[in-house]
Amino acid sequence: MGASQRRKGASGEREFCSLISEAVGFNVSRRLNQTRDSGHDVDIPGFSAEVKRRKRLGLIYEAMEQAESGNGTPIVACRADGQDWLVTMYLSDWIKIAREEIIAALADEKAHG
Repeated sequence: MGASQRRKGASGEREFCSLISEAVGFNVSRRLNQTRDSGHDVDIPGFSAEVKRRKRLGLIYEAMEQAESGNGTPIVACRADGQDWLVTMYLSDWIKIAREEIIAALADEKAHG
C-alpha cells in the first residue's frame, strides 16, 4: 500500500471517529497499533469497527474478518469518494440491535391502522 493510500485510510478513520464522537458525546479514537497487529481500526463500546475509505469499495468480507478481531459486534464502516458513510454488519447482529425498533413500529402501525 502506498503512502497516499495510507494517508487516505488514516484520514477516513479520523473522519469516522469524529462523526461517531459527535453523535454519542464521548471521544472515539483510532487504534494506532492496528496496522502492526492486523486488527480492526476503531473500538466503540459494543463494536469493533474496520474503517475503509477508498475510491471504490470492495472486499467487504475480508474487512469483516479484520473487524472480528475485537471483542465487540464486528462492523465495517466505509465511504467511497463523494459518497456517504455506510456501515455493514452481519444480519444476525443487526436484528439484535433493530428488534426493539421493529416491534415498536409494528405496534404503532397496529395502533394507528
